[in-house]
Amino acid sequence: MNIRMLKGTVLLIAAVLATACNKDGLKGDAYISFALSSDYSSYSISRLTEKLSSSGNDIVLPDTNDFILSITGSDGGQVYKGPYGDRPDPIPVQSGSYDVALYSMEFDGPAFSSPQFGDTRTVVVASGEVLAVKFGCTQLNCGMRLEFEDSFRDRFFSSDIFIRSGEHSLPYTYTEKRIAYFLPGILKVICSDGNDEMTILSRQLDAADILTIKLSASGENSGGFSVAVDTSRNWLYEDFTLGSGNDGSTAEKALAVADLIMNLGAKEVWVAGYIVGGDVTTSNINLEPPFSKNSHLAIADRTAVSERAECAAVELPSSGDIREAVNLVDHPDYIGRKLYVKGDIENYFGCPGVKNIKEFKLE
Repeated sequence: MNIRMLKGTVLLIAAVLATACNKDGLKGDAYISFALSSDYSSYSISRLTEKLSSSGNDIVLPDTNDFILSITGSDGGQVYKGPYGDRPDPIPVQSGSYDVALYSMEFDGPAFSSPQFGDTRTVVVASGEVLAVKFGCTQLNCGMRLEFEDSFRDRFFSSDIFIRSGEHSLPYTYTEKRIAYFLPGILKVICSDGNDEMTILSRQLDAADILTIKLSASGENSGGFSVAVDTSRNWLYEDFTLGSGNDGSTAEKALAVADLIMNLGAKEVWVAGYIVGGDVTTSNINLEPPFSKNSHLAIADRTAVSERAECAAVELPSSGDIREAVNLVDHPDYIGRKLYVKGDIENYFGCPGVKNIKEFKLE
């Protein structure tokens, strides 16, 4: 069974119950009435609070009547926003489409120990009808917690770590233990030395996903991944080792793309990666042909990438046969093949890349 189907057991249920009489004598009125699932019972809320406490969240969920109810029309107009317990019932509205939401707290940006619970849906009510909406209770935001091995702290002892979601960033110190919460989407773990930034990894999280990542540097990549689920949230655990442990002295010991940030300034070392695209800029990469630039290409540690930060640009020298042999303008079918290059590790298009190529091998 798909684990995400478990969340569906407490989703909102909306149904038209009956055609109502016009209670105010106004032609064309409609009404929305609300109810709560058993997830909002005192027993269920108490159990949920206990789970939050056991996972390191010093959070007490408000009384159900203090949850925030929001009703917004398709034109953006606010019909109601306030405590659930203070709402009129039913609420008179004009016929049309409405976004309805019930949530435990306001959440507009990243914050520690701030899980948001409730339910959201878009409903349509016709003139003269009463629409009954039954709210379920699931987690609406997502969370990430970082754990640092000594190898990682030793490697980046002078750097700052933070998690970025869109335009928002949240610092995450080496002593932090709490879960950081974000709106669902792509979360990036960033390392900064004050001048340059490096994206260590990026993960896309859905509502109710809680991802714990244990970070280490170099050594063998354990690659461990496991998933456990409870009735309220999806708990994800991952070991992530930054770097391959190779030194780049030979093609067999080639550095990975993830190693480049730790080897800036290295000369005449081997680097290996899968060719994933070209036409690189500081923020974008073209992943599919046709390609317009034969002066460079991009490699990554895996073939399925979508983020510029996961790639390294490789400069193809203007003289010699290397550019002619591997550029993507003439060889777009090379996408997905593994490339080994011997060159210098330098900043290239705003990220660590490879320049001054002396040798190459193509698998």
